[in-house]
Amino acid sequence: MILVRDLAVDAGARRLLSDVSFSVQAGDRIGFVGPNGAGKTTLMRTLAGLHEPVEGSVVRSGNIGYLSQEAALEDLDDPDATALERVLMARDIGTIERQMEVTRQRMEKVDGVDRDRLIRRFGRLDDEFTARGGYVAKAEAKRFASALGIGATELDQPVATMSGGQRRRVELARILFAETTTLLLDEPTNHLDMDAKAWLVGFLVDYEGGLLIVSHDLPLLDESITSVLAVEGGLIEPFRGNYSYYLEEHEQRRSQRLRERRQQEAKIARLEDGIRRFKGSSEKMARRARTWETRVRRMQDDLVEVQRARRRVALRFPQPVPSGRTPLRAEGLAKAYGHNVVFIDIDVDIDREERLIIMGLNGAGKTTLLKILAGVEEQDLGSVEIGYRAAPGYYAQEHEDITAGVAVLDIMRGASRLPDRDLRSVLGHFLLADKVDQDAGTLSGGEKTKLALARLVVAGHNVLLLDEPTNNLDPQAKEALLEALIQYEGTLVLVSHDTDFVAALEPDRVVLMPEGDQAYYDESMLDLVALA
Repeated sequence: MILVRDLAVDAGARRLLSDVSFSVQAGDRIGFVGPNGAGKTTLMRTLAGLHEPVEGSVVRSGNIGYLSQEAALEDLDDPDATALERVLMARDIGTIERQMEVTRQRMEKVDGVDRDRLIRRFGRLDDEFTARGGYVAKAEAKRFASALGIGATELDQPVATMSGGQRRRVELARILFAETTTLLLDEPTNHLDMDAKAWLVGFLVDYEGGLLIVSHDLPLLDESITSVLAVEGGLIEPFRGNYSYYLEEHEQRRSQRLRERRQQEAKIARLEDGIRRFKGSSEKMARRARTWETRVRRMQDDLVEVQRARRRVALRFPQPVPSGRTPLRAEGLAKAYGHNVVFIDIDVDIDREERLIIMGLNGAGKTTLLKILAGVEEQDLGSVEIGYRAAPGYYAQEHEDITAGVAVLDIMRGASRLPDRDLRSVLGHFLLADKVDQDAGTLSGGEKTKLALARLVVAGHNVLLLDEPTNNLDPQAKEALLEALIQYEGTLVLVSHDTDFVAALEPDRVVLMPEGDQAYYDESMLDLVALA
């Protein structure tokens, strides 16, 4: 259970939320909704105990599981821990299994007395593992992992070598496996394929604990939640029902408030007209006018609040200087992490102004290939050639290029020599004008996405390599990004699991990973996008 009373949350010097009071109890399934930057992620971190409120209190009881938007594993003590061990650590038995594996590895390197000692230690650990139901739990952990698209090979892979999408699926499996009493899930469907999303929806519907979920996956919200907390203008308003009901009720409430506000303003206008007419007349009428002035001041203090219509993201990529005919070419690429071979012998030829999408199942190497093409990761074999006048720009799905401790405006300065006035203007188009001095590391996931896109805009690239650019974006911002890319006349290389987004972009060709086969795009391939 989580009990929140009179909470206020800041990000830097900016007040995000005020006077927040609600509870998350067993059986509650709550969707937390609002535009990017409204404070959803900061509040989730506060509820999880990772961010201190400036006012109010948060009371927690039971076992709380928190899934962050970020794929970083700051609390990963052992960098060699496998995905399965990471999941098992949710119930402490993972630590025992890791100790067993380390002991087993040491046994292979020694003999004599040392080996006998390690055999006895392994036996004690195995007895403890069995007594805690470790082997039964291990089978259960594998089922959780499989349901979320984590294959048997991935389970044996060290988490530190995994892609961001793989790590988030491992973290989600770990949190769901942890036997929690309350779940705090921030964008849990990022990096999940259709089957995994369907399984997650079923799990959440049957979940008996308390649930608070942040997601821009509207079908998930509709099926999984029974109430909504909507954040707008620094305040939170509760709604009963799922997301579809919230949309209708929110508009009805706004319309009602607007009618009440107009009626109040009309009444104030009539009183003010009477004040002007009678204030300079007889003493009797002047006294009445002064009474009306007092009444007007009270009415102005009690005016119904009506939130302004949300500003829209204004996104446009400047039309770039044309590159040569082949801006990007790769031959014989291969990549492996230790014994895990991601792909071998991959060739890619990209033509000027072409839209190429890289497809494949989770873990097939899509992000790794994109990083190699962008020059941010080294291939083990093969070569990448940047063509004549080609200027590639890379969007990283995990925002690795947005450095914590650096102000938003300084991030923009690192991408362009444009005057600060122009950089601020671009940030304003992305609704980040009030965050120019904020630590970029404290931005929400959606705000980091907008900042990363803003950097691409000011840099004037003629080749864009985008890795899941719609993750964490609210629907309006995603629509703005789509329209901007449709108008963009440069070359585009894309990794995305968003079927609607890909369908609207209408790619020219696809590269199918991990084999690297190339084909012309047609609509039948959207099924493969959904499986990515």
